[in-house]
This record gives sequence, structure tokens and C-alpha cells, in this order.
Amino acid sequence: MATSPPATLRCEQPKRGIACPIKRASFSVPSLLNTAAQDGKRVRIGFGKDPGQAGKSQALHLVRALSGFIAAPAAESGNKATRFGPFSSQCRVGNVKILRGLWNEDLFRVLEGFPDLAHDDEVDACSGALEMLNPDMKGYGIYEFYRQKAEELLAEQQRDKPQPAQPTWAIGSMEWLAEQNKSS
Repeated sequence: MATSPPATLRCEQPKRGIACPIKRASFSVPSLLNTAAQDGKRVRIGFGKDPGQAGKSQALHLVRALSGFIAAPAAESGNKATRFGPFSSQCRVGNVKILRGLWNEDLFRVLEGFPDLAHDDEVDACSGALEMLNPDMKGYGIYEFYRQKAEELLAEQQRDKPQPAQPTWAIGSMEWLAEQNKSS
């Protein structure tokens, strides 16, 4: 994925598979290196880093294997639907352009079938690519962003709202007596 003016994302040619030869042999480190070499040294390589020791180990292994290239693992936090929100929003307003290719149907099937499909690696890849191209997003989706803004606005309104003044009743009035009975 890449950016082009004005604020458009281009999905040019994703590669399917997994870069961990221990889990699946279909996408090995040599094929990852081959893709990196074809893309060139100026292309940043990003991949999700699962939480836990296995994710750290895999990230370390991939960064070492990709020495000579700009490679950075990104820690994934929150649920997939929240992480996918910003990419989905960009698609809905037409800011994502997809190069025509034989891979289009597979990509659309997975993106449109999310979250009901068993394999949603493309969803993670698109979410991660957008986050990599927009590092100031800090990992939370657009929905989480607006929820936090709404909470801040509500707290600010409550803080700035003038507190009602306590009435001062005339000594001996019915209200004054009722207040005295409450406090005792």
C-alpha cells in the first residue's frame, strides 16, 4: 500500500501468505526476501507483531532476515474490528484505489466478508498498512478516537457548567425550618 496526493491510498499488489516457516511453508523467508528485493530498498516493510513471546520471537526473526531493508514490526492492540475501522472509513469515501489484477476478487471477498470469515489476514494487512502510513493514529480506530473525544467534551461541559448556588432562607421561614430538620 502507498499514498498519493491528495490523501489517497493505493493498494498495488499484495502478496498472500505468512512469513513464518514454522507455521506454514507456503510463504517462507526466501520468498519474503525476494518480494522485498523486487520492491526495492526504499519501500518500508511492515508486519504485525502478535502479543506474547512467540510474536516477539517472530518479529526478531523477520527483522534479522530483512537486514538491508527498512523493516518494522507493529504491535497490535485492540480488537480487529476497531483496528479495521479507519481503513473501512477511507474505503467508503473513495480514498482507496486498487490496482486491477487477478487478486482483486480474493481481496474483496475477504474485506467484504469481515468479520465472518475464518481467515482475515488481508484485513490485518490493510489495517496495518494504513496505520504504518499514518503513524500518528497510535493504534486506535476512528470509533475509539471519537468515543474519547466525546468523553473529553462531556467532562469539559460538566467542569465548565456553573454549579447551582445554595439558597439562603430567611431565618424562621418554612424552608429554613425544613433545612434545619434535614441537617439534624
